[in-house]
Amino acid sequence: MRSTIKTVQENGQGDGTGRNRVVLSRDDKVKLSIEGQVNRGLLYYNDGNKSAVRHVDNGASSTRLAFKGSAQATDDLVLGATIEVQFESNSTGTVNQVDNTAVGTDSFTQRKLEVYASSERFGTVMMGQGDTATDGMSESDLSGTELVGYSAVADAGGGLSFATATTGAIAGNPTVGGVFDNLNGLGRDDRLLYETPNFRGLTLSTSVIDGGEWDVAATYGAEYDSLTVNAKLGYANQSGTQTFPETIIGGSLAVLHSSGFNFSAGTASGDDSDSTRDNQTFAYGKIGYIASDLFRFGSSHFSVDYGRYDNAAANNDEGTA
Repeated sequence: MRSTIKTVQENGQGDGTGRNRVVLSRDDKVKLSIEGQVNRGLLYYNDGNKSAVRHVDNGASSTRLAFKGSAQATDDLVLGATIEVQFESNSTGTVNQVDNTAVGTDSFTQRKLEVYASSERFGTVMMGQGDTATDGMSESDLSGTELVGYSAVADAGGGLSFATATTGAIAGNPTVGGVFDNLNGLGRDDRLLYETPNFRGLTLSTSVIDGGEWDVAATYGAEYDSLTVNAKLGYANQSGTQTFPETIIGGSLAVLHSSGFNFSAGTASGDDSDSTRDNQTFAYGKIGYIASDLFRFGSSHFSVDYGRYDNAAANNDEGTA
């Protein structure tokens, strides 16, 4: 028995993956796309006591490889699966002032291992390791500068410790990752997720996670005459675990004008029944500009942002970026 396949070139989607190769079966109803990216950088830090340059993998969008398969089961039903792994050497989220050797595991780690069924009439059900309903609720951004700065400040240097003038960075000092938490819902996890069909740009979703955590979210995306708008609002409940905070409510908004000017904002609050812990909060804003014709080889993206993050590592902690 012989089978026939063919390959076609398609544009990649998301995270700067560029182009990918799509493999089609003989009847064109079964597809497999192979996607990936290498995202390396140089990280410079100066904590007032010590400075250095580190060769890093960008934690804002890691080096990764993905296999995405789908099959058109009926006119309205698509079945699919995703295997997506990352391989980070010296991730910006883990490098620090003390360990000058390579930081991170010398193996692939999971990002997405999931199956799904999607219908335009009834919505989408996803099962396995992947995005929860509230993942991304604090990170709406249309500036095109997310790879170097967005509300998840810790992605740019989460392992670095705050230092004192006399002792420098020592074990036990708060880290950037511990202080700058954008309360981005339940992130990626092993979950069962349902998402409604898209109604004029609006979708609703909910997920249940191993351990008893659950969340709900509303996502909106639309294009008007001169504006593109993305927004997300979510509520996450992780009271079934020992994770602080027990509940999180937050959202974000991003607006891009056809002139290139854009704006992003996000905020969230985390509450806990523990009377000894103050509410954890953050607020973030960004103003950006996209110049489409500054250089021949592509558009150029600029932005300036500010964020304040309170009570993440401990009461009365205040981090500004």
